[in-house]
Amino acid sequence: MVVATILAVMGLAQIDVEPVRSRDSLRLTSASRALTTDPAHVLSSGWTSLRGERLSGAETAVDQQALQQARHNVQVGVYTTSTYDLDLSVPSFFANGYLWLRWDEPLQRYLDAWGATIDQRINLLNGLVSDADPVLQPLSDRPEKLVDGSYYQLFTYMGRFYIDRASFRHFPFTTVSLPLVVEADDVDGELDYASLRFEPDLQNSGMGLYAAIIGWLNRGWSMAEYRHHYATNFGLGGAENDYSQVVFDMAFGTSAWAAFWRLLLPLAVLMAMVLLVFKVRPDEQDARASIPVTVLLTLVFLQQTYRSELPQLPFLTFLDQVYVVAYVVTLMAFVLVIWIGRRYSDMEAMAEGPERDQLERHLYRLDELWPLAVVVFSSLSILVCWLTIPAGS
Repeated sequence: MVVATILAVMGLAQIDVEPVRSRDSLRLTSASRALTTDPAHVLSSGWTSLRGERLSGAETAVDQQALQQARHNVQVGVYTTSTYDLDLSVPSFFANGYLWLRWDEPLQRYLDAWGATIDQRINLLNGLVSDADPVLQPLSDRPEKLVDGSYYQLFTYMGRFYIDRASFRHFPFTTVSLPLVVEADDVDGELDYASLRFEPDLQNSGMGLYAAIIGWLNRGWSMAEYRHHYATNFGLGGAENDYSQVVFDMAFGTSAWAAFWRLLLPLAVLMAMVLLVFKVRPDEQDARASIPVTVLLTLVFLQQTYRSELPQLPFLTFLDQVYVVAYVVTLMAFVLVIWIGRRYSDMEAMAEGPERDQLERHLYRLDELWPLAVVVFSSLSILVCWLTIPAGS
């Protein structure tokens, strides 16, 4: 068994491959932003609403100057009225609400020259194809020109959107990000990062009364502009393209107590059965041996049940690792039951004497030490599993 295990590990190491990282990237810009992340939650789970990397001090000054020199500035506001149908197996969610844009005269002249409307140059980047495509529907036929000379238009949006970030490694203690990603749809190369910049309307954006999801805890919303670097020039020649991108993000998390009662308590009850397997009378070997087998079958059923809620992941979640510990303990209990059963058979064939008494005391000591050994081994293993989860996952 040891040799087979070593060979299996070596074989898996040979065929396992490292994922190829995308050359696309996000950088947090110097524009105004609201990143609402509870510092206490960051320490406990590593979760943060920040995407990509922050700019350095020198880069921030250069980016701020570029923001002021951009030919077009568009203010973006988002107000989500409802979110529902959260599906972690895709992962995606359904949402609808309002989105408004406010832009300057030069951009309006550009749109008039192309005979286009502002919504034809704006893309909801993480929208998914579904029976209700996530499109912007204007509430007025044409934009309104304001007193200061800028243009304003209000839209509604509705559709299914892709979830790009979730703390699946901490499952069942999960935090998910429900984003709405706004980016320019640049058809002629005139709306790149140097030409058009989005600025979040932080004061008026937010979440409405029905934006909560039953069964999940609202951890707040965030909004920020990012520099989206595409590792391509889309075949037009020149350097690789960068575009301004605004991410309106709503964060939802599971209740730790609900996750414990729903997923961890049944597992704890099963492990208590394994813990007490040697409290069954030694002469009832069949009853002893049947407990680990029953526990093993129940573990497989429970694991398949919660795994159906998750997408196919290239790593083990925290709960997966806890189940691995449970499998190991159950296997150890079954092997030990068989071994102790054989020793009791040998003891019955032995004559009365010191050797038999010593073996009997040894087996009794194993029965007494097993619960303590299981508690110590399981506790330390689960603690290591939690502490070794990569930061920021």
